[in-house]
Formats: sequence, structure tokens, C-alpha cells
Amino acid sequence: MLNSPHHQQEIQGYLLMFGSIIIFSLLPYYLQFLAPVDGNSLFAYRVLLQLIFGFIFLFLVNKVFEFKAIFSRTKDMWLMSLTAPLIALQWWVFYWGPVNGETINIAMGYFLLPITMSLTGRFYFKEKMSPLLVLAVIAALVGVAVELYTSHSFSWVTLLICLGYPPYFVIRRKSTISTSTNFVAENALLAPLALTLLYITYQQQQPLLPASDAGLWLVIGAGLLGTIAMIFFVSASTRLSFTVFGMLNYGEPILLMLVAIFLLNEAILAQQLLSYGCFAIAIVLVIINSSLRIIHNKKRIY
Repeated sequence: MLNSPHHQQEIQGYLLMFGSIIIFSLLPYYLQFLAPVDGNSLFAYRVLLQLIFGFIFLFLVNKVFEFKAIFSRTKDMWLMSLTAPLIALQWWVFYWGPVNGETINIAMGYFLLPITMSLTGRFYFKEKMSPLLVLAVIAALVGVAVELYTSHSFSWVTLLICLGYPPYFVIRRKSTISTSTNFVAENALLAPLALTLLYITYQQQQPLLPASDAGLWLVIGAGLLGTIAMIFFVSASTRLSFTVFGMLNYGEPILLMLVAIFLLNEAILAQQLLSYGCFAIAIVLVIINSSLRIIHNKKRIY
């Protein structure tokens, strides 16, 4: 039924997910207007503003009590002491990378993330992998090998993203805290680090605000956009099936790659084309696998 609650919820999920993808993909371009503020300070502002806007969100949805309760539960604090540093690295590289010419490598990290997540599922959670996913993993590993052979190195930014997220999600599965509340709590734990980074920047007499007359508002805007995108992302995850949600996540790295090439003037080197071709094959195989699962699940429903 087109007007059924389930259908309306699914439409909401798509709209929220598309909004999240567009905001996250355009953030690297937006950050260029915050020059000459460095990546460490941008990350610090992100944490503090996410904490402020996130807390406002919890207040509006009446979840402040849940936030307070976290800090009285030993298990939750122990888990967050592990997840907060892991997610901090991801937030940091997403704001540091674009102002240091690393947007393409960020996009590649998100392209390879489903591969490393599949491997985590296979070897840690003992989940079965379809033949297409096995081929995707092989193609990705060949791409890494080619990159190492031709360049004698591999982007640490890409590795940080595709290898850093799986441990975070593994630990998060052990927590019973809602995603939005956990998001705000992690920012609260990271706030002292953020304040320390801003203090160091001040002591070194480096710029704390963009050169523009509207510098303060641009910084606030970055924090607000990041928070909105995160809330959209989390809300979409509860309204869409896991398979569809996972497949739509490919929209972000695709748009990130386009933003890097056409708006930030970053380039893929000629010697990287072969390895990136292998990664592209892996991505296509994952998308085909996800599409087949969606079709199979719908046939089972009907």
C-alpha cells in the first residue's frame, strides 16, 4: 500500500539518506571557505559544535535523561572510552583531509569500507559471504597489491577509514545506548581534547577563525551542517532495511570523488588508474550483490 505507514517511513528514510549524502559530500568544499584555519582546529570546532547542537536535539526529543544515565553506568563508560577515540580519528580525518588535498583518498576509504566490513563479518561474526562478495574482496586486495607495487605506498588516509571503522562498529554492537545519545556522549568525552587543540592553536598564534568577515558564522555553519547530516544519517538507518541502507551509502563516496575532482581540483595519478580500476570492480560487485539481496528479499515478501 502506497499510503501505508511502512511505505511512508521508507520514503522518509530515502529523503533523510539523500539529505545526509548531499551534506556530507559537499562539506569538503564548504571547508575551503574556512581557510586559513587548520584541520586540527576544524576538528575541534566540529566536536564542540556537535556537542552543543546534539544536546539541543536530545532536549527536543526528550532524551536528556538517557544522556545523563550513561555516565552512571560503568559498562557504557568503558565502551565509550574505546569508541570515542576510534570515531574521533574518523571525524578528524574527514575535516583535516579536505584542507590538505586528501579528499580523493577519503572517498577511496569509504569505497573500500564495505569490503573491510564484509571481512569483519566473515572472520569476527562468522557470517557467510556470497561468491560475489568473495570476488569483490579479491579484486580489492589485487588493487591494494597493485598500488603497493606501483607506488611503493598506500594512502594512510584511505587505510585509516577502511580499517578504522570496523572496530568501532564491532564495539558499538555491544552497547545498548541509542545512536543519537551515544553520538552526543562521545562528543562530550572528546570535548577536553577539542579545547586542548584550540588552546595549542592559540598558543602557537595560528588563526582560530577564517579570514572572512563572517568567519565565526562559517565555523558555526560547519558544525551545524555536520550535526544535521549525522542526525539525518542515523534517522535514515532506522527507517530503511539494512541492505538498502548499506547500498545507499555508496552515494557519498561517489559524490565525494566528484567534488574532489571538479570542485577541489584534485587528480588521480596515471599510475593509480590500474589499482583504482580494481577497486571499481570490487565496488560494482558489492552493488550487484546488494541489489540481488534486495530483489531476493522482496520476492520472499510477496
